[in-house]
Amino acid sequence: MNLSFLEWPVRKQLTEETDTLHRARIKVLSYALHLRLFTTGLLFVFYLSQENPIQTIRTGILMGVAILLYLAVSMGFDWRKAIHIAVLIFMAIIWTNLFASDNGLHLVTLQYVAIISTCAFYGLGNWWGLFYSAASLIPFLIYIGLGNHIGILLPWGPEGAGNFGVGILLFHNFFFLILINYYFFNSFYETIQKLDSRTVELTESLRSLEDSRKTQEEELSHQKHLLASISHDIKSPLRFLMTTTSRLARNYPDLPTVRAISQSSYRLYNFMKNLLEYTEFRYKNNGLNFVYLDVNDLVEQKFSIFASEAESNSNALVNGVEPGVILKNNPQLVGIILHNLIDNANKVTHDGTVDVRSVDFRNELHLVVSDSGQGMDQRIMDWINGPSKMPGPEHNAQSFGMGLLIVKELSLLVRAKLHAEPNFPSGTSVHIIFSKNNLSSDLST
Repeated sequence: MNLSFLEWPVRKQLTEETDTLHRARIKVLSYALHLRLFTTGLLFVFYLSQENPIQTIRTGILMGVAILLYLAVSMGFDWRKAIHIAVLIFMAIIWTNLFASDNGLHLVTLQYVAIISTCAFYGLGNWWGLFYSAASLIPFLIYIGLGNHIGILLPWGPEGAGNFGVGILLFHNFFFLILINYYFFNSFYETIQKLDSRTVELTESLRSLEDSRKTQEEELSHQKHLLASISHDIKSPLRFLMTTTSRLARNYPDLPTVRAISQSSYRLYNFMKNLLEYTEFRYKNNGLNFVYLDVNDLVEQKFSIFASEAESNSNALVNGVEPGVILKNNPQLVGIILHNLIDNANKVTHDGTVDVRSVDFRNELHLVVSDSGQGMDQRIMDWINGPSKMPGPEHNAQSFGMGLLIVKELSLLVRAKLHAEPNFPSGTSVHIIFSKNNLSSDLST
C-alpha cells in the first residue's frame, strides 16, 4: 500500500535529510500529524453531538493547534522543533486533565506519559527522552501532593466521553505507539542491512587488496632480481666496452668512427649506470638518509666522469662552487640530479663552457648548472618551472629523454625546487634551489 501522500507535509524536510534515522523521525512526525487530525476530528464531532461543551472546547482547541502545526511543518518548519511542540502539547493535556477537569486522572491521562517518553526518546534522543520523561511525572506528583485521592480502580477516560470517545482516545495512543515503533525499528533494520552489506563489500575489498599486495610483493621481488641481473650482466660489459673504445680513441685520434663509438659507449654506460642507481633507489630505499656533503667535492666527482666527453666536444668544465659550501641532504640523489644536468649541458654544448656554481641567498642556496649551448626549448623550461611531475603532450618529452624526468622527480624527494632560464648570451641555466628554512636541508657556507 502506497502511503506516500501522508509524507506530503514533510516533503521539503525529507529532501534535505540524508540520515536514515532522521528520515524515519520525519516520516513518523507526518503520520502522527495525520493521525492526530483524524482522531481529534472524530472526537470533536462526537463531543459536539453529545452536547459536552467542556470536552468540545478542549478538543476544538487541540484540533486548531494540530492544524497550525500541520501547516507550519508543510511550510518547512524544523522537524525537531515540531517534535518539541508536540511533546509540550502532550504535557499540556496531562496538566489540564489533572487540574482543569473533574476526575482527570484516568487511563488516557496515564497513557500520555508513555507517549511523551517514547516520542522524546525516539524523536529527540536520549537526553531529551530522560528530561521529558521526568517532566511528565511532575504533574502526577503535584496531583498526589495536593491530597487528591487515587482509587484502586481508574476510569478509562474523561467523564462524559462514553465508550466511543474512550475507544478513540485509546486507539489513537495505541496506534501511535505501534506506528513509532514500527518505523523506527524498520529504519534500524534498514541501517543494519546496509552496514552488513557494506561489511561484506569491505571484506571483499580487503581480500582483493591483500591479493594485490601479495602480487605486488612478488612483482617487487622479481623486479629486484631483474635489477640485480641487469646490473651484473649489462653494466659490466658496458663498462668494458666504454674502457676499450676510450683506449682505442686515444690511440687512434684521427679515426672519427672510433671516436664516435667511444662517445656512444660512454654515454650508454653512464646513462645505464645513472638509471640503475635511480631504479635501485626506488626499489630499495626505505627512507632518505641526510648527511653533510661538500658540494665542491661532489661537483668535482661529476666533472671527472664527464672530462673525456667534454674534451671530445671541446668544452670547458668550470667548478664555480667555492670550497666550504656544505649541504645537508642525500648525496646519492643530489649526485644523480647533478649528473643528469651536467650530462645534458655537455651534450648540447660544443666549443663552449659548462659550469656549476653556487649562489647563496638569505633563505636559499642555489646550485646553478649553466651551459653556452643552443638553449632549451621554452616549453621544456615551462615544464621544469611548473608543478607537474610528468610532461604533457605539448612538451614532446622525447626531445629531452629520461634525464630531466629523473631530475624532476628526485628534486621533490630532496625537497628542492627547479628553475630553468636562458643563459646569456647563449645556453641555459638550471637552478637547484634548497631552502635554508627546510628542516630536512641544513645549509651553511
